[in-house]
Amino acid sequence: MISLLLLSFGVPGGCPGAYFLVDPEKTETVKADYGKIGDRKVAVLVWADRSTLDEYSQAGRQVCRAVTYYMKKNLPKAQFVSPREVAALQDGSGLDWQSMSNQEIGKELKCDLLLRLDLLEFTTRASDTIELRKARISATVNVYDCSPDRGLDAVYEKEIRITHPSGSLPAVADMSEEDLLHDAVERFAEETARCFYDHEVKLKGRRQW
Repeated sequence: MISLLLLSFGVPGGCPGAYFLVDPEKTETVKADYGKIGDRKVAVLVWADRSTLDEYSQAGRQVCRAVTYYMKKNLPKAQFVSPREVAALQDGSGLDWQSMSNQEIGKELKCDLLLRLDLLEFTTRASDTIELRKARISATVNVYDCSPDRGLDAVYEKEIRITHPSGSLPAVADMSEEDLLHDAVERFAEETARCFYDHEVKLKGRRQW
C-alpha cells in the first residue's frame, strides 16, 4: 500500500498547490501533556456558574462522570474518586466547598490529585447564529497536587474548547437537546482525558506551498 503520495495542480515542478496524501491507516503517537498521574488517586471536580446550572442543572455531574470514565478507561494504574462521592461533597455534605482551597477539597475527597474543571461555556446555541443548534463546551482544566508539602499553584493547566458538530456539518435539527449535549460532553471528556495519557492519532495530509 502506498503510504505517501504527492499531487500537484497545474504548476511545473509541483511546488505551489502541492498536497501530501497519507495512508488513512497510518497513525502517530501523541505524548501526554501531563503524564505524571501514575498510580495516584484522582478526583474530578467540576464548577459551573449559577446561570449555567439554572439552564442545565446536571452540567457539572455530566462532565464529571464522563471525564472520570475516560480517564479511568485509559489510566488503569490510577485510582479515582467516584463521581457520586464528588457530588456528595458538592451537594450533600453541608460544606461550602466553593470557599475551600483546592488542597482542602482534595483532603476531604482523600485524593492525591484534584482535577478541577471550571466551565466557561455549556450550551446548545451556536455563538454566531442563535437559531442554529450547535453544542459548545469549554473549560479551564487545572490539576492540583494535594500533598501537604505542595504549594497552592496548579501543576498543570490548559483550556479546552469543543464545538459539536464541528466543521460545516448541517444543523442537528432532528436531535434532541439531551442527545446533542450527551454527544458533546462525550467528545469534551475524551479530549480532556487525552491530556493525561499517550495516544494514537491518524496522520493527516499536509499542504505545501
